[in-house]
Order: sequence, then structure tokens, then C-alpha cells
Amino acid sequence: MPNRLTRAALAAVLAAVLLSGSGTTLAGWNDAELREGQVVSAGDLTVEPVSTSTVVVRPGTSQPLPASTPLVPGDVVRLTSTVRVSAAGELLTGTLGLEVTGLQGLTRSTPRVTTTLAAVGTRGWTVTPANDGASATAVVDLTVPATVAQRTTLDAGAIRWTLTQEMP
Repeated sequence: MPNRLTRAALAAVLAAVLLSGSGTTLAGWNDAELREGQVVSAGDLTVEPVSTSTVVVRPGTSQPLPASTPLVPGDVVRLTSTVRVSAAGELLTGTLGLEVTGLQGLTRSTPRVTTTLAAVGTRGWTVTPANDGASATAVVDLTVPATVAQRTTLDAGAIRWTLTQEMP
């Protein structure tokens, strides 16, 4: 009986060794390759203010008056805003936009914009890396209406520039 018991125990140990993988295998080769980490960076698309001014243009005067000048009906409040765009990156395209909807309470003229950027619609301009450093200047005239009451404080609002990336 011990002979049978010994053989059974030996067979169990041999099976455990073979099934556990701690024994030898037929394939003894392996290989590994290390891939170095790579830095990936995104492009850059920004709009930065360069200058702003607010002056009063009064009919009959040759020079603009300071913004602190008390207003009278017919005066024109001239808002000027200049921005610079920067664009760097592959296949980067953006649209520079001008919003004047925040200008309230005064009769607003159509904004006059001076820029070398290509126009897209009525208040949009295309920006690409070729335009890096280009500037745009908007001039909006706001006329003080004849119906304005004395000692009224008028908040003209603001000119808002936006720069939005267009997906390729």
C-alpha cells in the first residue's frame, strides 16, 4: 500500500509543479521595448487689448473733448478699442468677433473696424498663424439723443472682442 500511496503523492506533487508554472517551460525567451515619453503641446490663440479711448466729439468743434466733458444732445461719444491677436499651432484657425450689444442708451452707429485680417461676415475676421501679431481697431460712435434729461448719467457699455477657435 505504501508503494501505491507514494506513487499517488509523487504524481500529485508533479501535477502541482506542472500546473503552477513554477517549473520549466518550453519557451524561455522574452523581450521588452521601452518607449520614451513624449511631450505634446497645444497651440496658442489669444486676443490682447492694446489700447482704448473714449472721447466726446461735439458738432462745431475741431478737436475731440475728454470723456469727462458734460454731454449735451447731439454730442457723439466715440469709443475706440484696439486689440492684438496671437495664433501659433498647426492647422489653427480662429474667428475674431466684435460684440457691441452691450452698448445701451445711446444711438449707436455701425462699428468701423480697421484690420488686415480677412473678413468673415459683418463682424468677424479670420485668424491663422500667418496673422500672428495682427491688430484690429474698432470705432463706435454713440450719439446722445435729444430726449436725454438733464443730469442723466449714461453708461455707454462696452465693446467686447472674442477669439474663438474653429475646428478643422
